[in-house]
Amino acid sequence: MKINRYGRARVLTSEELNILLQEIPEGSHRVLAHLLRRTSARVSEGLQLKWGYINDHSIVFPAPITKQAKKSREIPLHPDLKIILHSWKADFNQPVKAMDWVFPGQAPGEHLTRQSFDYVLRKSAKSCGFNGLSTHSFRRSALTAASAKNIPLRDLMELSGHSDLGTLQRYLEVSPEAKKKAALAFA
Repeated sequence: MKINRYGRARVLTSEELNILLQEIPEGSHRVLAHLLRRTSARVSEGLQLKWGYINDHSIVFPAPITKQAKKSREIPLHPDLKIILHSWKADFNQPVKAMDWVFPGQAPGEHLTRQSFDYVLRKSAKSCGFNGLSTHSFRRSALTAASAKNIPLRDLMELSGHSDLGTLQRYLEVSPEAKKKAALAFA
């Protein structure tokens, strides 16, 4: 678990994510949290999204905003996230252009900052009594949940943008129940 910014970000269950999301104030921070939960994107990738990267079926994280900056990746749009993003777009009360930030910042032409999201996340987590959270908790939680549903690791690599199986596996947390099941399967 992460303590004082050292260690791995805590993995949250689906129920814990629901509690946390309700605690995050409505608006850009909550919508960003939903996006991170449903895409396993890094916070920097979510912050740099523009409306032109999102369509009715998927979100494209273009190469320049990904960590490796070598390869774009397309993630199918989760039905719940589609509704949230459509509602968020309607909240702007003006037409949005393809090159407008999905999460605009306070300064004109800038996007929401990582520091702003991190501050709101930590404050909300504290209110819920959750320790060890960071912006990376959404990514680890999404990938761990998908792995627990037996989604092949190769498929998770494609969605997460990991180029190395070993790196992806460090993101995945094994539940006590899964460990017990595995131990009982030993011959």
